[in-house]
Amino acid sequence: MCESRPSIPSSNVIAPPLEAPPPSPRAPSRRRKLWDLAHKFHCPVIGTCLHVDELREIARKSGVRQHARASDFDIHVRCVAAAEQRGPLSQATHKALERKHARMIKRFARAKDSEQVAALWDQARAEGEIPGAFWALMTHPHADAMLCVRAYEDVHMLSHQIGAGLGADLRALRETRAQLDRAQRDAAERERRLNRGLIEREARVEQLEQTVQQYQGLERALERAEGELAALRDQDRSASLDEERRRADQASARVATLEAQLKREREHRAELAERLAQREDALRRLEQRFAQIEPEDCCGGCTVTDDSVPDLAGRRILCVGGRGSLASRYRNLVTRCNGELLRHDGGLEDNRQRLESLLAKADAVICPADNCSHDAYLRTKRFCKRTAKPCVLLERSSVDAFARAIADLVEPPPTTTCSAA
Repeated sequence: MCESRPSIPSSNVIAPPLEAPPPSPRAPSRRRKLWDLAHKFHCPVIGTCLHVDELREIARKSGVRQHARASDFDIHVRCVAAAEQRGPLSQATHKALERKHARMIKRFARAKDSEQVAALWDQARAEGEIPGAFWALMTHPHADAMLCVRAYEDVHMLSHQIGAGLGADLRALRETRAQLDRAQRDAAERERRLNRGLIEREARVEQLEQTVQQYQGLERALERAEGELAALRDQDRSASLDEERRRADQASARVATLEAQLKREREHRAELAERLAQREDALRRLEQRFAQIEPEDCCGGCTVTDDSVPDLAGRRILCVGGRGSLASRYRNLVTRCNGELLRHDGGLEDNRQRLESLLAKADAVICPADNCSHDAYLRTKRFCKRTAKPCVLLERSSVDAFARAIADLVEPPPTTTCSAA
């Protein structure tokens, strides 16, 4: 650790374990101090039982000058060097260890001999409480030299195991962060699409509210007209009967016109309300689909209806790549569209010569890129471009994407020979 190590012999013979230090002359009832320990134990004790932030605080309170850019290793080495003799820094370090691991010291105090101390050490290792147990053991009056060496060796090997597992943990962390980034991007895209749908829905609702206000205005006009008609009927009959009848007829005609207009508006309003309900129901189903849909791929539940099925007119369609579990679905889909399916697995097992042969036989090509080797993808794209053969490149291997590709082959979009779907 911090002390110099002996050179490793070149032979294959495993070196004997560390030689135990001579037993301490102190009475077995007195716990050891930090400076009472063999100096080679100071590095693992301080490094295992105290965090480097705690060491910095201990050094600061002990009056140790620290360079502004002093590394964690510098602080560790300074405290280890001071632990060899009793002094302000070693005493402060000892007190910090005693305070931090008081509970474990109390547990080990029940041990009356070396075997009981060893049993408590094994129990603490199994429970993962290494720091406190290591300090309690190294300072215990009944921990003999061989037990101290054994604990030292256990902590030394544990540090190697932790270092070996750290790399795997970091790789797993990077993968988890990448997955989180992808999930966040997918969620943001779904939220943008949902917000667009909500904005359109709010615009439709606002338009319907304006229509309702217009209907209400017509109803108020009708009420006024009916009031005027009633007033005309109640007027003095002494006036000209013809004039009154004319005005009454005009009012009645106006009422009839308004009633007919109101009837039409009410029918139109009912129709709009029904359409609004249908749109809201469709929007709810769409929102539920957004909430349930898997971002990675279709789970095989996609279906293609028989309405307006494209007619391939007997053409041979080559599928390069794609998911093997969906091959039967691809074939059924092409067969339903009056075509014949040829398939190459995209380079997983089929060789290059077979790909060239199938490309020459096919009338058109569909290539799902997510289940296709890089070499097969490029060879297919170059062949179709060179021979002007229709080709649709897919990002995913879903059945829906394959169905859209067939539709593009029957009614190709105004693009180049190899198009992306």
